[in-house]
Amino acid sequence: MIDLKEQAGIAMNVQGQFSDSIADPQVTLGALAFANDLGRLLWRMKYGQDVKNAGLSRATLLLAKRIREPGKFNRSKFTGVTREAEKTANLTGKKIERLASDIVERLARQAIIEWIADVCIACDGRGVSGRGKGATIQRVVCPKCAGAGRVCTDEYMIPFAAWFDGRGPMVFRDFERCDRCHGVGGIEMEIASKHGGRQICGVCRGTGKRPEDHAARARALAVPLDQYHARWKPQFHAVLALLDALDGAANDTMRRRMQR
Repeated sequence: MIDLKEQAGIAMNVQGQFSDSIADPQVTLGALAFANDLGRLLWRMKYGQDVKNAGLSRATLLLAKRIREPGKFNRSKFTGVTREAEKTANLTGKKIERLASDIVERLARQAIIEWIADVCIACDGRGVSGRGKGATIQRVVCPKCAGAGRVCTDEYMIPFAAWFDGRGPMVFRDFERCDRCHGVGGIEMEIASKHGGRQICGVCRGTGKRPEDHAARARALAVPLDQYHARWKPQFHAVLALLDALDGAANDTMRRRMQR
């Protein structure tokens, strides 16, 4: 039996309605209409592939409102308007044109984008990278220092100094730590090996989900990376969990309406 999400996606995609056999698309869309506004928008963007600026903006505002409901984020504090801009506006009497949305809305927008495009692009969501050659990590002797952990950077002879055993003039050498192995004397290398099985995707570690990009999140919020890790990383996890809950609620509503 076709999944409800696939069925809704086909019903919302005009081109898909001619290639896939499902129930009456109008019935499916009618059932989806009973979901709440945010859940309906999320389904249209993720499963109907209808990602437009207007829909994304409205979903961002609705999600930001849900985030603020517990009263944790005060809109007057978490805003893109600086105090200098407010003072200038008060003195000149001009209306402030906010160039950037407040940080809660930026959080909501980035979370929605990640939730929609959550498939690992390296394995296309399969969790495996296909058949062929694999690689194992082995520790080998550093080829640059031959395991010594240091390399000679300069060598010179002292003309008037000689060894007592008659070996000739003394030779002095300057050594530095090997920059290849960092003084350890060995390095880890990937050794290719042939086998016939599938390989776990090295990007998503077999989950099929796109890995978290913390730097991109910090840029989206316009905050330093250390501030993101300290304060906003847990908020992303909470908002993504909220989106999953909204997705589940819309699925339950669809299922109840389709059974009638």
